[in-house]
Amino acid sequence: HTGGREVPEKESEQLIKDLKEWLALLNAITALPVHGGKSITSQITEEYRGEVEGMVVFEAESIDEAVAKAKKSPGLKYGWTHDVLKEKPL
Repeated sequence: HTGGREVPEKESEQLIKDLKEWLALLNAITALPVHGGKSITSQITEEYRGEVEGMVVFEAESIDEAVAKAKKSPGLKYGWTHDVLKEKPL
């Protein structure tokens, strides 16, 4: 997810509970917080400047199913943005 506003302290405990329930609904393979890092090309290595704050990997039968599950995220009410991506077979 990216973006969003600060979660009010009085709502953070409920948000954590709701996020755990949402991750269970997704049957998530993994959920990772992301905090900075490096961007690397063949020419340079520099500090990551993106806005990605977390990543959840889960399976769905279709992109439409994945989008429907993402729309149930409790973080959306705090302005979070989710990108739903398809895996490209190797």
